[in-house]
Amino acid sequence: MRFLGFFILILLAACNSSEYTHVSKGISKKLLVFGEGDKSVGEASYLDINFSTKTVSKGEALKEKSHLFLSDFDASMFGSKALSSDISKLVGGDSIEYIVRYSAIKNSILDQFINEGVILTDTQKVSLNIGCNLVMSKDDYMAFRETQVRKGLAIEMELIEEYILREGLTSRLTRKGDLCYVKTLENTSEKVLSSDDLAIAYTCSFLNGAVFDRITAEEPLYLNLSSPNQVIIGIQSILKEMNEGETCRIIIPSYLGFGEDGSSDGTVPPHTPILADVKVVEIIKIQP
Repeated sequence: MRFLGFFILILLAACNSSEYTHVSKGISKKLLVFGEGDKSVGEASYLDINFSTKTVSKGEALKEKSHLFLSDFDASMFGSKALSSDISKLVGGDSIEYIVRYSAIKNSILDQFINEGVILTDTQKVSLNIGCNLVMSKDDYMAFRETQVRKGLAIEMELIEEYILREGLTSRLTRKGDLCYVKTLENTSEKVLSSDDLAIAYTCSFLNGAVFDRITAEEPLYLNLSSPNQVIIGIQSILKEMNEGETCRIIIPSYLGFGEDGSSDGTVPPHTPILADVKVVEIIKIQP
């Protein structure tokens, strides 16, 4: 039934590209792209959409190509009952242009992209363009996310291998899982144990050499190697391979660094491999 409705819309669009179909009072729509998804917005647990809007009378852009990701959402958050009901029937890949009175989206989640400087009346008409990127169940989304993470890691490892070749590190490199490291200053002194208290220094940079964090040997970071969340996993893991006084360059993929969200201050973007030049300044002996 849904396919038949959209087929009719396509025929209408072919005859007259400016043809809109009536949804309800104050709402009409035009099909832009017909999607092939098998799940509707109303059935989904995860939704990723792009949207833009402008005033109809003046063609004034209010927001261009905004992005919205929702999980465990209620379709009623899209605005009026009629608009929400129609949006809930869209599937992945659909792109629709709605002409709505502002009252239909007023105070809804879609109203968040109206610019602060623009004052609209309830009766003013707005062109609302919605494109559905992902429309998925929870299980489908988790499988999709796992695939994307794997793809992201594969891309990161390609970048890391390019860096290794570019810097001529292949013959000097030690691999520990997805971590790679080179000891830049070796020392035969005492080996670090997993329960040790340490003073360390490090410089963190991107693969292009740009430094974003530094702790000096003069003002080192003190930590206990058996305690989590004091340094990123990539550094903590390789500290166990070092001796007191040694320095080491570690090449760290994002899942052992700052992860899929990047650093909390935004300095390191999501899914970004990094370098860490680390020195074990001192193994601290606790007197009994």
